[in-house]
Amino acid sequence: MVSVGLIGVGGMGSTHFKILKDLGIKVTAISDVDESRLAEYSKMGIKTFKDYTKMLDEGGFDGVIIATPPNLHTEQTVYALRRGYYVFLEKPMASDLEGARRIYDEARGKGRLMIGFTLRFHKLYIMVKDLLDSRLGKPVVMWHIALGTMPKTGWLRDKGVSGGILNEHGVHVLYQYYWYAGRVREVYADAVTITSGITVEDNVTVFMKHENGATSIFHLSWSGGHNWRRWGLTAERGRVTVDGYVDGDYMVSDLNGNVIEKGNFNESIIHAYVDEVRHFINCIENNERPIINEEDGYHVQQIV
Repeated sequence: MVSVGLIGVGGMGSTHFKILKDLGIKVTAISDVDESRLAEYSKMGIKTFKDYTKMLDEGGFDGVIIATPPNLHTEQTVYALRRGYYVFLEKPMASDLEGARRIYDEARGKGRLMIGFTLRFHKLYIMVKDLLDSRLGKPVVMWHIALGTMPKTGWLRDKGVSGGILNEHGVHVLYQYYWYAGRVREVYADAVTITSGITVEDNVTVFMKHENGATSIFHLSWSGGHNWRRWGLTAERGRVTVDGYVDGDYMVSDLNGNVIEKGNFNESIIHAYVDEVRHFINCIENNERPIINEEDGYHVQQIV
């Protein structure tokens, strides 16, 4: 039976632990810099390590999930890959392009790295991709407006740790654009910082041109008052609009405005987290390459 080690058991790491437990996957080792967290998992009979290198050297598991801040991803991922583990790396790939390139070079040809771009496993986004492939045709213009507030987690405000608002927070949408319309050949972006006391941008607008001619537009803000989020696309033979991000009302119409489908998606995003972890485990069991890998992670990092 497959077993897994975890590096980082903060927000997403603890979510992955619960999912693994619910799936019946054994977690044999955990590494974190927070000793109070380690103490809780030690009570469960799990081996704990403050130093992730010691955990990876000792082994006793088949794959590792890395859920740490982006500036730690490069060293941790390269170390794990060199020791032959399957690695699920939470997005983004790294805090900068140089770090992502090191991961890419280490992962290339091994077929053992998965990047956590969750929307690939989200039923709403899968439904829209299936509609594009079966009925609507290629995307012509894609857009996404995401107005939010400044996160409370301190390191998200530090560009040296997170890599910036687009890198840490916006890559899910950038990956969606890449998934729907293919590789990007040209990027224009403008970023500003309004909030005092932070080193990240709190507003960014991105314009992208894909190799197939499609255009993608993304505006992300952390400086506003209230939250508001919408996204959609116009394709060769129709249009999709979604009043929300991972849930909300959606509508699909043809070029004449005739409604093809509409409804409300309200399933918890946990389903996507579960399916991506399940995919990772299946790859380990069947010695397969993850569907989202170093090629995807590095191209998204290039866009950033």
